[in-house]
Amino acid sequence: MSVLQTVKQKVGIADEKPSYRCEECGNEFQSDADPGSYWFQCPECGGEDLTSLE
Repeated sequence: MSVLQTVKQKVGIADEKPSYRCEECGNEFQSDADPGSYWFQCPECGGEDLTSLE
């Protein structure tokens, strides 16, 4: 997490993380990772078939 994000979070003005649902296991979670990046996957099962909830 960047210093700027940490300060925003402490002050209470942090950006909301986008929410996603894994189509493989149904897990709903929030992620800062960009779609298409190596880190953009379900934290439960590692699935990459994710749907935005927003």
